[in-house]
Amino acid sequence: AIDAVCSILDVNDTKMLLVALDAVDCILKLGMKLNKDYVSFVDECDGLTMIETLQEHESEEVYQKAITLIETYFGAEDGEDDENLAPDVNGGTFSFGIPQKNIDEVECPANAGHSNAQPFTTYNFAS
Repeated sequence: AIDAVCSILDVNDTKMLLVALDAVDCILKLGMKLNKDYVSFVDECDGLTMIETLQEHESEEVYQKAITLIETYFGAEDGEDDENLAPDVNGGTFSFGIPQKNIDEVECPANAGHSNAQPFTTYNFAS
C-alpha cells in the first residue's frame, strides 16, 4: 500500500499530490503511534526522493506539505548539524571549522591530550 501511495507522488496533478501527501502523512503518523517503522518503507520505495523533489513544485501548498513531511519524519537526528548551513560571516570573512568545545569551563574530553586538534579558524576570501 505504501508503494502505491508513493507512486502517486510522481504525477503532475496538484490535487492528487496533496491527497497523496496527506495519505503519506497519515501512514507515517499511524506508524509512529503503533511504533512501526513505516518511514523506512517510504524511503525504500523512493517516496523520500519524490517528496524531496516536490520541494521544487510550483504549488506553494505542495511545497509546504513536502517540507512538513520531511522535517517531521525524515529530519536530522537530534544532535546532528545540518550540512547545508552557511558558514559564519563576520564582516568580510567566512568562518569554517568546528570550535573547540568546553564543558563547564573544562576542555572537552574528546579533545583532551590531542595536540593535533584543529582550532577554529577564519579565512578571508575578500582579498
